[in-house]
Amino acid sequence: MDRAGLLLDVTHLSDDSMSEALDLFSGPVLASHHNCRALVPGDRQLSDEQIRRLIDRGAVIGTAFDNWMLTPGWIKTVTSPSTVTLDHVVEQIDHVCQLAGSVRHSGLGTDLDGGFGQEQSPSDLDSIGELGLLREKLADRGYDCDDIHRILWGNFVDLMATALPSTPTTDQTAGISA
Repeated sequence: MDRAGLLLDVTHLSDDSMSEALDLFSGPVLASHHNCRALVPGDRQLSDEQIRRLIDRGAVIGTAFDNWMLTPGWIKTVTSPSTVTLDHVVEQIDHVCQLAGSVRHSGLGTDLDGGFGQEQSPSDLDSIGELGLLREKLADRGYDCDDIHRILWGNFVDLMATALPSTPTTDQTAGISA
């Protein structure tokens, strides 16, 4: 991956495999759709130590919108979706920003790609088109317009623009075969 100039997504890695991957891989990293273990316990969430390690590597951590990842004890088909709102999403974003000391490492990972629907999504989000509702919620938490743009899209765009080569060089592809 280093030679190819790839970007490592640590999402879905266990604690041990994430630690090993970060030790072995020196390239750029991200957590495309992860939340914070400090807010919702469980090994699918990132610990504060893992978040700090990702921040040190320049990663962006995209908040996932699956209800069981947003509130402790939420159970699919048992817990009412009405108990989870976009405020829970903002809590996840804010936790990462507080650990980082800036907004530069937080983004939207949503995971709203068709694996689940409204039954597992924040109750005040009727469609993906309503992600803009987060603007007001973030502003209410004290984030300014530039910060909000960075969180909603800018951080991931910047990471991709700096982490991924537009055209691989010969040096980056040497020794790599399909």
